[in-house]
Amino acid sequence: MSLKTNPYSYINILIIGAAVFLITLLADMVLNLPVSTLTIVFLLLLLYVCVNNGVLMSKEGFRPIPSLIYVITAMYILDSYFLWFGTEILPATVLPFYRLIRPFVKYMECTVIAIWIMGYAVLRIKPVYDKDYIIILGCSISKNGLLRPLIKKRVNRAIHFVWEQEIENEKTAYYVPSGGKGDDEPLSEGSAMELYLLSHGAEDFEVFPEKKSRNTEENLKFSKKIINDLKPYAKIAVVTSDFHVLRSGMLAKKEGMEVQVIGSESKWYFWPGAFFRETIAILYMYRKVHIAALLICLALGFCINH
Repeated sequence: MSLKTNPYSYINILIIGAAVFLITLLADMVLNLPVSTLTIVFLLLLLYVCVNNGVLMSKEGFRPIPSLIYVITAMYILDSYFLWFGTEILPATVLPFYRLIRPFVKYMECTVIAIWIMGYAVLRIKPVYDKDYIIILGCSISKNGLLRPLIKKRVNRAIHFVWEQEIENEKTAYYVPSGGKGDDEPLSEGSAMELYLLSHGAEDFEVFPEKKSRNTEENLKFSKKIINDLKPYAKIAVVTSDFHVLRSGMLAKKEGMEVQVIGSESKWYFWPGAFFRETIAILYMYRKVHIAALLICLALGFCINH
């Protein structure tokens, strides 16, 4: 099964998306609702993210990117309104295009739901304690060079993994904290994590920081080079925040790396909005697939309506 042998493959999302479509199609036949079961499920997913974003902004202040979910939800509610009350209420100039695009909308609904299912599934995979190196993905640090809560949780999870592995298999793993220096940061994220690791019991020879990367893709690419120079064919784990696990695994696969990605916990109200952004990023990663799907859906929609 692809989920077990290769959990970060996009094929899993395609398979789950197809299953979502078939299950909701069967539910439509049984329930005979005026709106598709798929539409209802997707709308509930959007509303769930909206509620969590409301909690997030009440605790941590307004953020422009998470607030976009409200615009998307409003547009989707409007779309559901047209489906419920009949597309005939649409202007005659808009109706043909609306009918033409509907198959692609259903494709995107299934794909997004599948990404969320996979995002949860990869978090349930139990760590295997046989690793040689632990890559810790960086994120922003404070202006005084200290670790912010999000990146600190990642480093602490890596430390705990190494302890767990030593207890389980008596095997030591080495750290590769990865992250370059941002414009508003006094030192590189890799260096900041290195200092934190050394102050929490790690020895100099156990830490190999990567200090040049600017994004997750470069984190993995540059860290891979460091590890290959030290030990080719090493067994690697990647530690990041829980909402970032799926995309990190997909990017590692893109770099030709066989890794297990381990998630550090984030606050319950932070995960949905953060994973919504990850969903957009994953969709963009496979944009060629979606463009092909769009062309197929447009052709299908044209055949259905003519």
